[in-house]
Amino acid sequence: MFSKIVLYVLSNSLTAGIWRMGKLVSYQTFQNDEQGHGEFSNFLRNQRGKPLLMLADTVEEDYRLETLPHASGKARREMVERKLGQIYRSTVYRSAQFIGREPDKRKDDRYLYTALSNAESLQVWIDRIEQIQAPLVGVYLLSMVSQLLVKRLKLNTPHLLLSERLSSGLRQTYFHNGSLRISRLAPITADAESRLGYFYVMETEKTRLYLISQRLITSDTMLSIIMPTLEVNAAKQICRDIEQEHGLDCESLDIHEIAKRLSLSTQALQTNPELLYMHLLAVGNAPANLAPVNFIRNYQVDRLHHWILSAAALIVLIGLSLTVLNLMVSYQDGKQTEQVAADTKVQQELYTEVAKNFPSTPIPSTDLKLAVELQQAIVDEAVSPQRFMQVVSHALDKTPEIQLDRLRWNLSSETNLKDEEKSVAPAAAQTNPQSAVQPEFVAETGKLYEIGFVDGEIKGFNGDYRAAMESVNSLAGKIKADSMVASVDVVQQPVNVSSYSTLQGSTTDEHLSQLQAARFKLKIIFKRRALPA
Repeated sequence: MFSKIVLYVLSNSLTAGIWRMGKLVSYQTFQNDEQGHGEFSNFLRNQRGKPLLMLADTVEEDYRLETLPHASGKARREMVERKLGQIYRSTVYRSAQFIGREPDKRKDDRYLYTALSNAESLQVWIDRIEQIQAPLVGVYLLSMVSQLLVKRLKLNTPHLLLSERLSSGLRQTYFHNGSLRISRLAPITADAESRLGYFYVMETEKTRLYLISQRLITSDTMLSIIMPTLEVNAAKQICRDIEQEHGLDCESLDIHEIAKRLSLSTQALQTNPELLYMHLLAVGNAPANLAPVNFIRNYQVDRLHHWILSAAALIVLIGLSLTVLNLMVSYQDGKQTEQVAADTKVQQELYTEVAKNFPSTPIPSTDLKLAVELQQAIVDEAVSPQRFMQVVSHALDKTPEIQLDRLRWNLSSETNLKDEEKSVAPAAAQTNPQSAVQPEFVAETGKLYEIGFVDGEIKGFNGDYRAAMESVNSLAGKIKADSMVASVDVVQQPVNVSSYSTLQGSTTDEHLSQLQAARFKLKIIFKRRALPA
């Protein structure tokens, strides 16, 4: 998972480098023959499971700038794939890199289409990878990786020509505002090696004329040439030759500084300068992939496998962490339980020691407990007739024609309690069966309720029994309207309505002709008080 293998493919060889945690561990070269193919297969078997990234550096490369209508999402992908199929119909290794949008009104999308027109040198190695079923991540062009180097070095010249010597030869890559446009490779022959300065001058002129023919630059465009090299003095001499011959700006770039910034050994770069680009690819700077999907399927399956293993490992780790946490909590709870038990035992021993000096009591503990509970119940139920008096007083304030003669207050669980006090007027002693306020209260069994009786009469009664009854019913209604009252019952109306009463008297008897008092009696049941919590 933390190791990668980067393959650098030439027409006659392949260099394989192993990177672990972003550091180059080792590398070796395999020749493009039967022996080299067999050694490469053994190498892959020994490094099974490590992802492979292939870097191609060949002459047969094609670059085309194309413009497509602006689109996004699935439509954009389908349009790009259709255009790739039209341009490179029989080419396997191809890709499209988005450059930007046109400045005109339509603002079409600009793409750089790249491909390997001849992949024979690549395919023999790809076949070996397929046989071993090694996870191939992708195939990339070296020129596209060099674009990442230009961005990292912040070379922002509008027209830049990167001219560098690699194992494959002299590669010259043109960048416009930091974006790759085209690249060409010129092999260095033995004759060119003997006249290296002249070779650079001639190849630079060929590249400039090719750029002009492709309308990438004009004849007046000033190219800036950058030459990354380990031999700075020789590069400076070549730059002077180019400046004198073509009048172009040329500057050498010391690879030692670049390698030091990338933590790469310059000793390895002496013989394999392409290790610089292999390192950029190994540390995650991957450009557009040229390989089709069926070539990288093993990598996708391998990545899914690693993802599943990582998810399972994470779940196991979380489970173990929770288990350890639960064990720690259980251990702490056990220790606390033991400590509480020990403290309880100590307190029990202290209590036993102190209890030896307690005086003996003849009353059993159960009786003491019952007495305490009864006392608490009495305290909870302790009430006074204050509510009864307040409610009656408020109702009498609104009925001044009523005269109060007697009040009786009880605290009882029997809501059918009757007032045994006899009325002063025998004729009015019988209760009227039709009460002014019908009782609607249903008592709870075993609960204590406040029950009050009100005896009174009508002041200045003049014989109008209907008015007297209305006054009593009005008084009962006002009492019933209070939120503390559960039920009001008119026990005795201020008139004798019994059909068994006899009519007696004489018009000549002045004493008998006097009117009797209009007396009444009310029974009030209060709602239970809310007990304190």
